[in-house]
Amino acid sequence: MLNSRSGHHVQSVGRALDILEALAGADEALGVTELARALGLKTPTTHNLLRTLVDRGYVARDEATRKYRLGHRCAALGEAFERALRLPDVAEPHLRALSGELNESIVLGVLEQGEVVFVARVEARRMLAVNFDHASVADGYNTVCWRVLLAHLSPEALRAYVAAHPIARSRAEDIGSRRALTRVLAQARRLGYCAYWRERHTVLAIAAPVLDATGRAVAAVGVALPGSRFRERDRGRIVDAVCRAADRISTELGWPGTPARRRP
Repeated sequence: MLNSRSGHHVQSVGRALDILEALAGADEALGVTELARALGLKTPTTHNLLRTLVDRGYVARDEATRKYRLGHRCAALGEAFERALRLPDVAEPHLRALSGELNESIVLGVLEQGEVVFVARVEARRMLAVNFDHASVADGYNTVCWRVLLAHLSPEALRAYVAAHPIARSRAEDIGSRRALTRVLAQARRLGYCAYWRERHTVLAIAAPVLDATGRAVAAVGVALPGSRFRERDRGRIVDAVCRAADRISTELGWPGTPARRRP
């Protein structure tokens, strides 16, 4: 049965989570009647919830026995959770070293449920610095870390993201259409990093991807600095420093190679 301490919850979401927890705690696959009885739900209600969970991949149905077990999406969530736990510990010394080298604020961003979540950060100790006040950012098009991660999504995942996050709602000044997005992401893939002037050209943000042992981009190292302090002659040095930090974290995560990156 749903156990809510606050009383502020969506009943259907709570029931779906109850089903997932029941399947996780079972030694074998369970039928719809067994689940309904165990959770104190009506069988039709349980069946409808299961159908939604199956469609989303969080529950799998054995067609022969008509019983249910956890689906592959639960495994993906578990892997993402483990990465999120490990990443900050692995990345922190490299982020601090990068912040010390550039004397700028540094973040490590990961993708969680369609948003960029900053799982680690180091803020610069200087009078004028760009600090990251939020733990997550929903507008991925306007975030340099998310642009890097978007650039490494599969075509199917990218289409799904764009469908769920209309470009027209973004505050990004250089992405106003799907064609513009394609151009920006292609450049990020080609260069191996992304540089983005935001807030009406007052802040320069640069990010590079962190790769795991399979070569998948699981995070992005980002730096942001006030445009008033930036000098074009320093661009190559800053890009190289950010890319080196991302490469070192990637190496600790098991990535055997070094992404080919071009100087600007």
